[in-house]
Amino acid sequence: MRFDPLSLTMTAPVAVPDGIATATRYTLSNGMVALIQRNASSPTVKVRGEVRVGAVNETAEQSGLAAFTAAALIRGTSRRTFQEIVTETEERGCSVHAGGGLHSSGFGGKALAEDLSLVLEILADMLIRPVFPASEIEKLRGQFLMSLHESERDTRTQASRAARALLYPPQHPYSRLSNGTLATVQQITCADLQTFHQLYHPALTTIAVVGDVEPAAVIEELERFFGEWNLPTVPSAQLLPPVAPLSGVQRRDVVIAGKVQSDIVWAVHGPARDDSDYYAAMVGNMILGRLGMGGRLGDNIRENQGMAYYVYSGLEADLGPGPWAAVAGVHPDNVERASQSILKEIATFRQEGPTEQELSDARAYLTGSLVLGLETNDGIASTLLGIERHNLGLDYIQRYPEIINGITHADIVAVAQKYLSTEHYVLTVAGPGLPEAQG
Repeated sequence: MRFDPLSLTMTAPVAVPDGIATATRYTLSNGMVALIQRNASSPTVKVRGEVRVGAVNETAEQSGLAAFTAAALIRGTSRRTFQEIVTETEERGCSVHAGGGLHSSGFGGKALAEDLSLVLEILADMLIRPVFPASEIEKLRGQFLMSLHESERDTRTQASRAARALLYPPQHPYSRLSNGTLATVQQITCADLQTFHQLYHPALTTIAVVGDVEPAAVIEELERFFGEWNLPTVPSAQLLPPVAPLSGVQRRDVVIAGKVQSDIVWAVHGPARDDSDYYAAMVGNMILGRLGMGGRLGDNIRENQGMAYYVYSGLEADLGPGPWAAVAGVHPDNVERASQSILKEIATFRQEGPTEQELSDARAYLTGSLVLGLETNDGIASTLLGIERHNLGLDYIQRYPEIINGITHADIVAVAQKYLSTEHYVLTVAGPGLPEAQG
């Protein structure tokens, strides 16, 4: 029987696909890692890659530089203008893209199998030979600034930005959003982009290719297009600054005049992805604020009390310990009541943990959604990149159900009590403010 993510029921064991374990892993002579999975049932090929350079490599004064640099890769190379890239790919029904993130800068494309060479050639051009033409960079800057102007009025974004600023010290890259601010993006120059691009290195790069392709032929093409990318020194890994434990309750209110909704973010420090607590925290987070219409938080605060337009929890575990947060959108009159209700649900979860049914549903959802995610070339490519980034091994998909099904009630209670403090946390609210605050 097929897993139904809406009803969260499973009437037969999930059949875990073994395709990932048969993927070919190849390291080019320059240190670039290739992961290739043949999927003969699909006529298209999906390419996904990442360079492990991102917002963690920029300063607070140049926040947004990593995202800007990655987005600018497509804007012209020494061999192709932006318009030539667009025309060449559109004529063949292909696509290419790039974008920056926190720990890495991503790139990728899609094509029919016979057009894979074109996509790989253009992606190599973008990664190795970008020229950052001034006219195109100004157009791109305009797009960034327009998006940032919109985010300045977005209550959820501003509550999240404020929560990060309270959770982490100013020099920590997790203390800010990776798309930068109006002030920092406005000051980024073409020279800044060129300098930041020098951090890109083949030994920090992974590319996944999935579709109706022969691995040996793909490796030959990768060597042809990327093999010439040779740089003398691999940049040092960016070490994350230490983070002091939270002390007491830290609250910040961000007033955005004219809004009719407030967003609340309750947050603490969570585990890193390679922490031994990660899987228990992941299952616990699913139960607390993800299952169905928002887990425990959704059932009690949204459905039973009718106090929130939406409410959910999120666990951002990556190479460093990101936030573990609960987020709610509420009417401004309900800010204090909803905040207390979130705190009450977390306190109950810390004390009692999940019910057996909740734990069963979470296990079923997590193992079932993994299977669904591997039904597309894009899902397989994304999974391969994650496996490589976190050194999980190509047998990870086979081990995953056992890992998830091995998480116990006691494990979840332990991580909830370790991380989900009801005494030491940050609380941020973005919205129109209280009537007296609006003057």
